[in-house]
Amino acid sequence: MGNALIDHILTLPVMMSASVFIVATVLLALASYAVARWARPWSDGSETRELAGSVTFRIAALHGLVLALVFAQELGNIRDVQTAAAREASLVSDIFHDLERFDPDATGRIRRDPARYAVIVAEEEWDRLASDARLSLPAWDAWESAYLAILDLPTETLAQERLMGFMLHDIRELSALRDARENAALSGASSLFLFAAIAGVVLISAAWFTWAPTALHLGLMAGFAAYTGLIVFFVVAYANPYHAPGNAEPTGFERFLTDRVRAVAAEPD
Repeated sequence: MGNALIDHILTLPVMMSASVFIVATVLLALASYAVARWARPWSDGSETRELAGSVTFRIAALHGLVLALVFAQELGNIRDVQTAAAREASLVSDIFHDLERFDPDATGRIRRDPARYAVIVAEEEWDRLASDARLSLPAWDAWESAYLAILDLPTETLAQERLMGFMLHDIRELSALRDARENAALSGASSLFLFAAIAGVVLISAAWFTWAPTALHLGLMAGFAAYTGLIVFFVVAYANPYHAPGNAEPTGFERFLTDRVRAVAAEPD
């Protein structure tokens, strides 16, 4: 249920979904502080305040470290997806042009498959990965059609044999990169990270019970919680690198899809 609720929140516009995370974190912090004030111990002396401050500092340091590490990891995942997508587009381009080098007349029909594959990925599959984290079956069909057709190509020269080896290697790697793209969308935010982030907000806010609930103190607490909520939002949102605000783009495929390639993809069977 928790993951379903988060997924629903992430379907909202970016500003609205970020606001939900921020408001929820601020309310959690203020509620934790209020409960700690209500259940505070008998002693409110300087020793208690010093101990609470020391504990708060240590928890806050660990809390910030966890947020920073996970945030950096999610940014790295987005870069990995962009790099893999660029590699995938390069392989599709290599297969398309190697087929033309192999025999421009005999491979005319086969070249439609990688061209159509690129169109499907750029215009359909990318949005589907953002919405339901699944690959497109038509893209798989185009990949398999190209793979089987390449396997059936007869080789008559040494150059064709070498091109055949290159194309088979590239198209198999293409399959692995597709699976990696889907896995990146399915990974999601770690429940352990969410637990650590929530626990950090609760413990830090509760440890401030020795400070009176003045407007300044509550404002500082709300500012800390709002910033934490914003970081948590980015981490959760970046867990799917195809969804806003991460928005990894199929730039390599778009560059490959020139007017000539689109014309080949649009040719009738």
